[in-house]
Amino acid sequence: MRAFIVSILALVALTACGRNDGGGPQFGVPVAVPAEQAVTPFNPLQMPATTALPPPTPGQGNRADPR
Repeated sequence: MRAFIVSILALVALTACGRNDGGGPQFGVPVAVPAEQAVTPFNPLQMPATTALPPPTPGQGNRADPR
């Protein structure tokens, strides 16, 4: 009975150490993970000429809505 309890505790301890985040090697097979730091923008970010918003036009649609 004691060996059964020890084996159950060992099994629980081993499963708690597993990774389930989708990254890193699993079972010895390397998984390709994208490097966020390696992505560079084509053009540098720029501030617009003015930060003022256009006045709303009653009866018109939302200009930010793609539909």
